[in-house]
Amino acid sequence: MRLPGFITRNLRLKALATGIALVTWIGVVYAGNPPESRTISVHVPQDPASVPSKYVLANHVPDITLRVSGTREHVNAFDVSTLQVGVDYHLITHIGVQNLPIHVVNTDADVSVDNVPNSITVDVDVNDSVNLPVTLVIDHTPPAGYVVTEQKVDPDTVVVGPGARRRLSGLSAQVHLDMSNKKTNVEGQFNVTLYDRFARKVTDLGVQPAQVTVTITVSSVTTSRASAVLPKVTGSVLSGHQLVSIVANPPTVVLSGPQELLNALDSVPTQAISIGGLFGDHTFQVKITPPAGVTAEPDTVTVTLSIVALSTPTPAPSPTPSPTPTPTAAPPTPT
Repeated sequence: MRLPGFITRNLRLKALATGIALVTWIGVVYAGNPPESRTISVHVPQDPASVPSKYVLANHVPDITLRVSGTREHVNAFDVSTLQVGVDYHLITHIGVQNLPIHVVNTDADVSVDNVPNSITVDVDVNDSVNLPVTLVIDHTPPAGYVVTEQKVDPDTVVVGPGARRRLSGLSAQVHLDMSNKKTNVEGQFNVTLYDRFARKVTDLGVQPAQVTVTITVSSVTTSRASAVLPKVTGSVLSGHQLVSIVANPPTVVLSGPQELLNALDSVPTQAISIGGLFGDHTFQVKITPPAGVTAEPDTVTVTLSIVALSTPTPAPSPTPSPTPTPTAAPPTPT
């Protein structure tokens, strides 16, 4: 078959022009979307179900580092989830540090993945569980005047695991409570927290049950102290009279109650006594009125009041004026 002349005419020139155009087009395309690569971190699957039931990974397997290459657009659009990563955990047959094959399949045809490792290092231990007693830790004690008199945890043990046997050694199961504002009994469900031998929280091991019932009895601390009796009076005496004495018998009583209340009670009042219109000496039996939660012994005292009339002062006599002395003439001057 013979090609038309307009095709074969100047064929070399046309081929050269086509080559130049192609190179120019490629240059323009790559100028706007040049080739690029970047490093990515890929999570290594470590589902416990993938490991033979007798064993467990003693430590977390770190991410692997890969390099993704392609055009800038495709590299920027790359999603790590398109990688299929698998580890041959079924090859585990003993405890200790060992290498296992790893497989990475790239399902994104627009990029290439390089630097893929052939194996990873894992630390294997025996899968185990342990029973631990639950310790109740009171971080802050009740307010002054109150104490914890009884505490109970139900159940008092929990099952920790499954997990690496070496990690279960030295663990403690604790329930922490803040009682700094508690003046009454406490009962409720509280979380169990695991701590290692260095008092660091452990959050990647299972605890059954995760909550326990805590019952705490809080009681007030009752103490006693002597306190002065302060009789309370109301009203005013008659004009020209004065209340000159108030005597309580006994002058002190013994108060009993929470220490936080007694600390501020240097004196304790009585029931109010009205002195309006009174004159002379009067005796009353009145009750002591301590604050709520405090008792007094005795709870009644005798109060004696003395009211007298004010005396009118007698005016002092006016002093007698002294006579004015008569001046004496001076003696004559001798000549």
